[in-house]
Amino acid sequence: MHIQRNHSVGKKAAIHKIDTFVEDLMRRQFPGGVTVKDPSKSWSDNAMSFSFKVKKGFIGTMISGVIRVNDDSVVIDSDLPGLVTTFISEHKIRGAIDEQLDSLFPA
Repeated sequence: MHIQRNHSVGKKAAIHKIDTFVEDLMRRQFPGGVTVKDPSKSWSDNAMSFSFKVKKGFIGTMISGVIRVNDDSVVIDSDLPGLVTTFISEHKIRGAIDEQLDSLFPA
C-alpha cells in the first residue's frame, strides 16, 4: 500500500506529528478484541521504519513499513499481509489512514 499526502507544516513539525501519531496508534485499544503486540519504530534521518503484530485471539500477523517525511509531503509504504486484507479491505484501511492524515495535516 502506498499513500502520499502533501503538508505545509515543515519537515520538523511533520516528523513530530507522525512520531506522536504512531506512538498513540501503537498504544491504542482497538474494538473487537484486536490487540497490538511488539510495536517497534526507529527513525533514520527523515524515514521511520515501523512494525507491530496485530492479534485477535490465536490469530496474528506482522505489519511493517516505512514512513518518509519530506519538506512538503509524507509518504507511507507498507505491505499488508493477506490475512489482514481478508478481513478488512485495503480500501477501508486506506480510508482510515486518509482520515488520520486529514486530521494531522488539514488542507
